[in-house]
Amino acid sequence: MSETRKYRKFSAQQKTEIVLASLRGPKTMAELCREHDIADSLLRKWREQFLAAGAERLQGKAERTEADELRRQISRFERALGRKTMEVEIAGELLRGWE
Repeated sequence: MSETRKYRKFSAQQKTEIVLASLRGPKTMAELCREHDIADSLLRKWREQFLAAGAERLQGKAERTEADELRRQISRFERALGRKTMEVEIAGELLRGWE
């Protein structure tokens, strides 16, 4: 019989407090992980996300604008790729119908 695993949900506030404690506190990451019953890899992931978000927020306006433009370009390319994929699939179905 399979056992359903229940995952705990941490709020953004809880994650922030744990990450800040890992960055400034006297406790080691291992101690914090044991205290909060979380995996070391999870805390490291939260730290990376936290620091990346902070770095992005502190970028200059021009850098943020450039990053936003790149995101828009990626979205346009993804939509175009989706359209082309559909066209190829439809063409393949038509060709199979002629056989």
